Amino acid sequence: MSKKPETIWKTKEKDGRRLMICQNSNPELSKYPQWGPETGICEEWSEVGSDTTASTCWRCAQRSVKLPGQL
Repeated sequence: MSKKPETIWKTKEKDGRRLMICQNSNPELSKYPQWGPETGICEEWSEVGSDTTASTCWRCAQRSVKLPGQL
C-alpha cells in the first residue's frame, strides 16, 4: 500500500470546504516561483480536494500564460 504524499502547504477548512495557500506563498519551496507576484509572496487561497498536496492560484497561473503579442 502506498503512502499518501504529505502536504507542506498551509490548509484550512471554511464552511465545509478545504482551502490551500498558493505554492508561491513560499517561493523557495514553490515548483513555479517565476510565476509569483513581483512582491515575491502570494497570499491567495484556493479551494482544493482532499487529496491535493500543492496548489497554484489562478493569479500565479495567469502569469504563466503569454498573451498574443508578448515575447
